[in-house]
Amino acid sequence: MGWKAFAGVAVLAAGLAPSMTWGANGPSVEQILAGSTEKIGLSGRKGPSLFRPGYGVGEYTGSIKAMKRSTNAFGVATSDKAKASLDVARPGMEPVTAECSGGQGRIGLGWITFKRTDLSFVCRYGGSAPPSAELDLAETKGGGFGALIQPQRGAELSFGRMTLRAETRYISGLPMGGGGAFSYVISRPDGTPVGGLVNNGLRPTFYLPRTPGPERDAVAVMAITLFSFQDPGRPG
Repeated sequence: MGWKAFAGVAVLAAGLAPSMTWGANGPSVEQILAGSTEKIGLSGRKGPSLFRPGYGVGEYTGSIKAMKRSTNAFGVATSDKAKASLDVARPGMEPVTAECSGGQGRIGLGWITFKRTDLSFVCRYGGSAPPSAELDLAETKGGGFGALIQPQRGAELSFGRMTLRAETRYISGLPMGGGGAFSYVISRPDGTPVGGLVNNGLRPTFYLPRTPGPERDAVAVMAITLFSFQDPGRPG
């Protein structure tokens, strides 16, 4: 490794250090999740069609069809649209289905952007999901080094009597997400981390509560939904 490359890694590590902790001088996010969750890598499975591949995350299986479309009108107006359709099941649980859509846009002239629509992504669940179950994701205004390594997102899942929240936080690995958000921590409303998603490598990693039950099911549904989101990345 050359001196320039070594210096770049050192600067990156120094910048990541404060964003890795949960609270002031607390343990790292990865340490908290390691103590209470199961770390599971994504596995591929045969899906119903070429355009809707299957997946496996521990005992959870299903299929996902996700799309992202960008348009540019004469260099003045641009928009990014994302859609996803997915299902999540496990032995003893009938499939939870989801239909999601959202995006963002901007209007500008040359390098001057004078109007932008904030990103949003909404998923409505069916199948065995509780009535009116929904996930809402939006762009957030986080700052600091975390905002430099990935665009900031926040999401909330309403799943029957359970509410879960997710935010973009660095967990582990190199910060590479292709311009989009690559790492989410999932928490209860009181701020207790109960799960997560890291999608910055060749094999996405999910963090699910170790104890089987409704919370593990809800965290799995939320993490798999976040994985299906084709993030348009930072606004240009």
